[in-house]
Amino acid sequence: MNYLIGNNYDDFINLREGQKFFFDGKNARIILLRKNPDEDLIRIIENNEIFFQIFLKEDIIFLLIKIDELKWIDIPFVANESLIPVFPNLEGYKCEFLFANPTSGKLYVKRFQNFSLGLSKALFWAVYKQTKNRPKNIESKINKVHAGFSSDEMARLSLGKH
Repeated sequence: MNYLIGNNYDDFINLREGQKFFFDGKNARIILLRKNPDEDLIRIIENNEIFFQIFLKEDIIFLLIKIDELKWIDIPFVANESLIPVFPNLEGYKCEFLFANPTSGKLYVKRFQNFSLGLSKALFWAVYKQTKNRPKNIESKINKVHAGFSSDEMARLSLGKH
């Protein structure tokens, strides 16, 4: 879907804050949902470079994002077993980043930024491995990792910068 800043979308109405990561094997989409963000937060997300990293634990992929002085955010990801990742080109995977309100569905920020080639390759191999050996007990593994590691600790131990 071609989202337009300022419009409201049912896709984002979730009634709770959070983040989602989608990867189709060639392109990524991150959706960050925050209720009633202030103008400062919108400006920070709109105008600052996004840093991406990957943390692998318990056969789960965690995409980590950091924007300016905001805290690290981790997003667990488990690839659908039918996903066939395409090895990234020299520009790395293209990522669409959307920032919206989960109550109203209003889209505040839409931007694009490529993952670095190194991060794209790491994501390719992690997804490839995951599709060949899909993890069991996914929710309990995600909870176990969250119980043992903060997002900051994941970032410190993660693969790739930017």
